Parts: sequence; C-alpha cells; structure tokens
Amino acid sequence: MNSASKEYVIAKLRSFPMFDDLGSEDLETLAGMLVFREFPKGAFIITQNDRGSAMYLLVSGRVKVSLASPEGKELALNYLEAPAHFGEMTLVDAEPRSADVIAVTDAEVLALDARDLSSAIQLQPRLALTLIGTLSRRVRQLITRLEDMAFHDATHRVMRVLLNVATASYESRGIPVVEGLTHYEVATLAGTSRETASRVISQLGKEGVLATKGRKIVVDLFQLRDRLESDE
Repeated sequence: MNSASKEYVIAKLRSFPMFDDLGSEDLETLAGMLVFREFPKGAFIITQNDRGSAMYLLVSGRVKVSLASPEGKELALNYLEAPAHFGEMTLVDAEPRSADVIAVTDAEVLALDARDLSSAIQLQPRLALTLIGTLSRRVRQLITRLEDMAFHDATHRVMRVLLNVATASYESRGIPVVEGLTHYEVATLAGTSRETASRVISQLGKEGVLATKGRKIVVDLFQLRDRLESDE
C-alpha cells in the first residue's frame, strides 16, 4: 500500500457509507486489496482514452472530471470531493477511459484493480449496488445536462448546477451547501462565463434563495427547485 499503513487505509474506508457495516476483519481484508497512491495538485489521475484496470476511492482532496479537445479546449463534467469514487466504468465494460480525472488539490486515492473487484463484491455486496447506482445517476445527470444545454439559457443552467451540487451535499452530509467550487468552476459546469455565474449567484442571494457564507454557498433546496420548475 505504498506509504500508507493498513490502519490508515482502514480509517479512510470507514468514511465511505457503502463500507460502514463491515467489521474490522472484513475491512482489513478489503484494505489488503487496495493500493494507496498520492497525487499532487494538477496531476492526471486518469487520462482519457488510456487503457485502465482500476477504479479509485478518493479518500482526501478534490478532483475534476473533464474532457479536452485536440485544440486544448476543456469541458468540465464534474467535481468530486472525498469521499467519492471514480473510474469504475473501465471495470464494467473494459473500454478505454472516457474522460480525464485531474487533482484540483493534493489528493489521496485507493486503487482497486479489476482482478480484485469480484472478491471485493463478495466481501461487500453493497459495493455492486453502489457502482450500479453511481453509473445510473451519472447517465441521468448527463441527459439532464444535454437537455439544459439544448433547451435552457445560462441562468437556468447555473441554477441547475447549484441545485445538483447542494442536493448531493445534503444527501451525503445533511447540509445543502456548495463548497469548494469557485464561480469559474460553477460556470464551466454550466457551460457559461464566470461573469454570468456570478451574476446569477448574486441575484439568487438577493432573492433569499441562497446565502453566501465565506467560501460556502448555503442553498434553500425547495426555493431553488421551485425556481427551476417555474422556468421549465
């Protein structure tokens, strides 16, 4: 496990809800299947079109999932913050990587190789359900994003990004907050400019739909959802 002790890996595994019902012995067995890796800010953890054989558990830091054109233009698809997982598609379909995953901050991951996936699922069947749920959710998010890009203006798209991020935060931490994303990063997810994203966020703040507290944006999910539905 490189520079991380088994105790450290086990402690990090406990932060993932899908492993919270595993006993100490099973967690130790699972930890033995994983490889600990560290990536500095800006490093590529996964490169689009590469052949990969591992999925990753993000145990600290934040990463960006993005696509790059031959001309160097970038399309941000998602930002993930620990605890999270990514790279599972390759384990399922054995196809090349579909996107880049780049460390936005220094990041630590645990890599699970494809040859150990079956053993890990036998140890914790919830892992299979979690992976299926993640793939399904990401497909739905992409469909929604395509719909927004085709049929809605930039204001709607910014609100959608804020709602998605805040809802995910509420489901994982019980707090509907957008944290760790700059206005520029919100803009890239919404497919618009930073100025537009800032204007929308400012206006929603004036209307009481959200409140900015330092570098956090606390969102009223009900009001924001109503705004989006009225804009359909």
